[in-house]
Amino acid sequence: MLQETIHNEGRLGSLLLAMHRDGSTGTLRVKEGETDFTLYLNKGRLVYADGIDKEGPLLAELVSKGKIDLKELDELRVLKNMDPHGLGIALLDRKLVSEAVWRNFLLLKVKALLSAAFDMENPDLLFSESDLSLLPVNFIHEDTLPFVLDTVRSTTPHHPLREILKSKDMVFGLSSDVLSSKTRLPLNPSEEKTLSLIDGQQAAKEILKSSGLTSRLFQKSLYCLIRLGLVDTVSQQRPMSRENSYIIRLYLNLLLIVEAAYRQEIGKRSQKVLKRCVTDMASPGKALFSDLDLVNGNPESAAKRIAVHFMEQKTLSDGRLMLLTSFNKLLYLLIMRMKKLLGKKRALKTIQEMIRALVHFDPGKKNLETLLYAKKNLEDLARQMQS
Repeated sequence: MLQETIHNEGRLGSLLLAMHRDGSTGTLRVKEGETDFTLYLNKGRLVYADGIDKEGPLLAELVSKGKIDLKELDELRVLKNMDPHGLGIALLDRKLVSEAVWRNFLLLKVKALLSAAFDMENPDLLFSESDLSLLPVNFIHEDTLPFVLDTVRSTTPHHPLREILKSKDMVFGLSSDVLSSKTRLPLNPSEEKTLSLIDGQQAAKEILKSSGLTSRLFQKSLYCLIRLGLVDTVSQQRPMSRENSYIIRLYLNLLLIVEAAYRQEIGKRSQKVLKRCVTDMASPGKALFSDLDLVNGNPESAAKRIAVHFMEQKTLSDGRLMLLTSFNKLLYLLIMRMKKLLGKKRALKTIQEMIRALVHFDPGKKNLETLLYAKKNLEDLARQMQS
């Protein structure tokens, strides 16, 4: 239970650090119950966020200051509903706000939304890699790592985590990606000190004594490190879950469809294309598919090899998300290369074959969320092909 709590608390922070490190571009959905946020990343930088209506209060403030009348308010509300991301350019073009005011508004909005995302106890996290359709006028221009860190520091620990932070006998260890992350993170001195003393052997009370920090400052530092996914409890490796096994089998079926399309056109050279795409991937995807052979192997052995590599990977705390993003990245690279080598028509046909195959893969729809996620990513890819 303690391990699961700390694991969940570190998922969002760990993912943001990983996408920053990998230079990812796309949208990250953070969903819990009826609350649904979207974070926009451009080459690893957090540039925008949506899911909380901050534009409505902004328009109301413009009315109260006499900058717009009720008729203009209605016009701008209609515009906002038709094009939620077009309000900024309209306000600037009409000189209703200055560039400085609009930049400050965006910064406050993203800060509030990111803080609310961190306040979720166990959200679903789904990243879709795609080009952003946002206008640069909507981008915030903050360095992502300090921005995320400051946001985490302003949040309050959930009750289960508060109890863990107070524990004197808890033994904490470093997550496997801490060495690649800590040198790039702008940690404050107390966080750096705490991180340097965590070794998977000392209890919290021993670390506190060695650190020379007050109990409150030590707990604040430890909280921040946990929320960034840098610290975990000392535990044994978890077995492969049924859901992750399902994801591997589902996406292998999609990869086999792509491989068959390549092989029909270029024969066994399709394996070279696959290896080239895997080489172009960043970790952990590159390691996950390092010896994948869809030509000479069989789906069962391929699934087992991927499962073995998956259990060896510790670069992301969220295994399910690691699998989904890695498989989607590989499919994206394969389809983009197909467009270049075999033409857009062949690439689109292959995407449609994959979408149709999803219906037959799980007729009972026992894993509907994963199926819908795969379908949405394929549909997004098809739209990119046609644009």
